[in-house]
Amino acid sequence: MNRNLQKQAARAVDALRSTLNTALNECGRPGEIGPETDATLTWRPGMTAHELAEEAMRVAAEVTAEDGAFRHGTVYCYACGSADCTHVRPPGAGAVFSGYESTGRPRWEEFFNVLLSLEDPRTERLFRRPPDTLARVVGRRRLISDQLVSFGKNSLTFRIWGQVIAGYFHIGDLRGALSAQVIETRDRRLHFQVIASLDVLEALASSHPGRESSLHRVYDALNDARQGVFSLSALWEEAAHREHAARVRERVFAILRHLAHSIERKGRQRQRRTAHAEVRGRQRRPVHKARDDLEQAGDGDVYLDRVRGSVVVAGKNGRVHVFSEQGRHITTLTLGRDEIERRCRRGRYGPAPRETLQALRQAATTDSPPASADV
Repeated sequence: MNRNLQKQAARAVDALRSTLNTALNECGRPGEIGPETDATLTWRPGMTAHELAEEAMRVAAEVTAEDGAFRHGTVYCYACGSADCTHVRPPGAGAVFSGYESTGRPRWEEFFNVLLSLEDPRTERLFRRPPDTLARVVGRRRLISDQLVSFGKNSLTFRIWGQVIAGYFHIGDLRGALSAQVIETRDRRLHFQVIASLDVLEALASSHPGRESSLHRVYDALNDARQGVFSLSALWEEAAHREHAARVRERVFAILRHLAHSIERKGRQRQRRTAHAEVRGRQRRPVHKARDDLEQAGDGDVYLDRVRGSVVVAGKNGRVHVFSEQGRHITTLTLGRDEIERRCRRGRYGPAPRETLQALRQAATTDSPPASADV
């Protein structure tokens, strides 16, 4: 065999071993990989360096993950190495999962405190009479931002993609909230789970479909999301290409955004429809100007709301119109240019692609009343 070929092959083997060792360190396993490690890192012609790094991280995550660590109705505590310790469930009815501490210990906080930390401008609506039910999508990056690599940050033992936090659900004198999560486990399966106190879970499960029950409507929305994630799990297991995987992720977060919208809409009490109409009347929101402002808008007047998954069109005199990605008019409100710029600086709003405006003009209609939603 050609000696130069052998030398090149030896360098390639060393490079692949080093790549996998680095990935294992990123997944919390220090040291060198040994021959006993059950791992296969595959390089294919045409593969970019970025794709090889992603493949190394995937292999390392599988090697370091624990089997059977996922238990429905709990998160995983990396600090204790358990899904059955005192840290894996909410300590109270109004608490939601707000992320991991640096040591991998789950952090639970009161729902309204989490909304405040997210600078959600709607938080005060939780305490109106009657109160609103609010929901918010929270992505993986925020949930693991404080978590250290050595305490499971990149592990597949319990990889949370994102979640919807929602509340409050008024059950007698109880004020409850929930966390609805999409989780990936070592076998590359996707799971949908709802984490809440037993009081909230029992109230949802025992709600009656024939009694105008807002809880039952929320229960249905959660079931719809569960079915949607289940249908995508097989696609995710088979996602061999980066583009395919990206499409699955987009569909998962579309399900989470739809769930958040459904919980807010279906969680209202029956009398909310009248009360909401009165509030809208007092605010005098210029809804009828949505079509005109959309036609007159330029490319620089259209933004993507990265939190709500909506399209924002800035009109004249401080008018702002919010549309769904499918072009449905959601709401109109008054928002100063300084507030829009502030949201851009914080990364909530981003510039929309040039084709977004034309697609919105073709799809958007204002024939029906706007849904109750906020940007």
